[in-house]
Amino acid sequence: MQKIISFAALAAFSVACSPKNEPAAHMITETITYQQDGKDFEGFLALPKKKDKKLAAVLLIHDWTGLDEYEQMRAKMLAENGYVALAMDMYGKGIRAKDHKEAGELSGTYGKDRKLLRSRVQTALNVLKSRPEVDATRIAVVGYCFGGMAAIEAALMAADIRGVVTFHAALSFPTLATDAASVKVPLSIHHGGADKFVPEKDVKALKAAFDKAKVRYELVVYPEATHGFTLKSNIGHEEHFGMKYDAKADLASWASMLSFLRENLK
Repeated sequence: MQKIISFAALAAFSVACSPKNEPAAHMITETITYQQDGKDFEGFLALPKKKDKKLAAVLLIHDWTGLDEYEQMRAKMLAENGYVALAMDMYGKGIRAKDHKEAGELSGTYGKDRKLLRSRVQTALNVLKSRPEVDATRIAVVGYCFGGMAAIEAALMAADIRGVVTFHAALSFPTLATDAASVKVPLSIHHGGADKFVPEKDVKALKAAFDKAKVRYELVVYPEATHGFTLKSNIGHEEHFGMKYDAKADLASWASMLSFLRENLK
């Protein structure tokens, strides 16, 4: 199902869901190290301080630059809403892109090797499920850009999760035609109508495969939004990189995600 968003209808609700910058005395955050294939990976965990029961959780997957302050901020925002959030590390401890060229090379490794990408996602899911604070039966995967593609791969590989949410995700999947039938969870895919990084043919292929397989999904399109519309770091870069921060699309998509999580992680 595709939706074209009218911002006026969502404006009031979206403002209430905007990022907060105040110190969070009610929250616990920590950097956690985990291992795979003999390598160390360094994730970021955020969770509510007061809890009297196991909580629903979100695995957050970073964009092509690697885990940084942006994903940490989003993890904290999720914790503010009552979830345990683990921002995973796809690349490995200390491996972060210094520029767009290096980001392309790092993410390209996993774009070409989806088996490796899926194994990294599964390892991080296992780490999250093993946390004593987490209800392992109530986990969703959320991803941005490259991480959005990885989040959809989690659905395509039939990971034991409750749902997937993506923001300006790459939408090319080598095994889409065969694996769409394996998707058993709902997806909420937030896409910029003016995104020049994601070919329209990829959008159409995803819709066709999901429709054929009767996947429960929504493709939410923000008509004027470009790629990276949730990233404030894109302010002033739109002419150079073809990306622009869009406050309305950012807030509306976040509000939509919270609604999706409430419905599917209850």
